[in-house]
Amino acid sequence: MQTKAILGFYTNPTRPAAVDELRRALSRAEALGHRCAVSAEAKDALGGGIPTVDQLKPDFIVAFGGDGTILRAAAPASELGVPVLGVNLGRVGFLSEIKPSEFDVALTRLEQGDYTLDSRMMLSCRLNGGEERTCLNEALLYKRSFSGVVDISIEIDGIDAGSVMCDGIIISTYTGSTGYSISAGGPVIAPGLDVAIVTPICPHTLSARPIVASGSSRMRFSMKSEGYVSLDGMHTSSIDTDDIIQVERSAKRAKFVRFGERNVYSLIRNKLS
Repeated sequence: MQTKAILGFYTNPTRPAAVDELRRALSRAEALGHRCAVSAEAKDALGGGIPTVDQLKPDFIVAFGGDGTILRAAAPASELGVPVLGVNLGRVGFLSEIKPSEFDVALTRLEQGDYTLDSRMMLSCRLNGGEERTCLNEALLYKRSFSGVVDISIEIDGIDAGSVMCDGIIISTYTGSTGYSISAGGPVIAPGLDVAIVTPICPHTLSARPIVASGSSRMRFSMKSEGYVSLDGMHTSSIDTDDIIQVERSAKRAKFVRFGERNVYSLIRNKLS
């Protein structure tokens, strides 16, 4: 008899509609014989005796929500080495694969092995050589005050790439290229490329353009005024004028369950139009 997969569920516990969808999904999964766990935050919203993901190592992470929720689920999933199935409850849903109504069919396909894995590069970020933090979409350097600009110096593989007077810098992966980076004028990246895109935000010179660097590049950034560094909008640290922000490809990768081919160009046209 085939062993049922263990499923770990994530959602935004501050959204009642998302919590309701999660309850329905848990009921269906358990009825079909799957052992289930939830994130600690979701457990607080659900109540009851269901175990957390830390207590019951899942085979798959299922994230109910928008791209923000899926990003939050991707970090612990990469630590566990398991893939994420994104269920879209948001507006855009670049990272999601199915709608809530397709959940039962998706479980059947997971059991049958009828899926592929989409492996995505993550970035490793360190402040002054300290603790590593990873991100899937982007690392963002930005100024502390609303007015004025900040002078950010860029070094790629030991080569001085100049400095930019701007509101900030986005260092994004292929995954993040359709997020903040594209809104700031960054390029669309073809699927599957391990690259790092360095995109200035509102540069105060016409000569400043996005840089597409190799995924193996080691980058260093510094700011000539106080500011912040934020990773996927989840982890934010203050930075000072003598701080060095190091960014490179992480050894960890995020994996997503896919049930068919994805046309990223069509997704961009349809979801961002």
